[in-house]
Amino acid sequence: MSIDASVALKLVVNESGSHEARALWRSWARDGRRPVAPPLFVFEVVSALRRMVVRGDLNDGAALTARDRLLAMPIHLPASAGLLQLGWELARRYDRPQAYDCFYLALAEILDTELWTADRRFYNAVTADEPRVHLL
Repeated sequence: MSIDASVALKLVVNESGSHEARALWRSWARDGRRPVAPPLFVFEVVSALRRMVVRGDLNDGAALTARDRLLAMPIHLPASAGLLQLGWELARRYDRPQAYDCFYLALAEILDTELWTADRRFYNAVTADEPRVHLL
């Protein structure tokens, strides 16, 4: 299965939805499942952590701890052939103003797996046509 940055953020900091994200992560670990994400995943989560520091939601020490937790997570980050093209096509198909969410969906399609997100707007935009996408 694939996860996006919105779910990972809930795994490394305490915020709304963290309990559900951690329960899902534990169930995957029990089942021996290893999540996947596109390579941009790490940069997107670290950018979100930095934004939280700037807004005053997190101090530097907590953000660094969260970053280190993220880097220690056993998430496979394949750079599969066709990822850029399919991500672009999906962004066009769903009229997404930014393509990064669609790279997660593209990877899930390429690997024929489910995608978990906590991003309700993205979920609402694609769920009618994409049964592999699940909302946390």
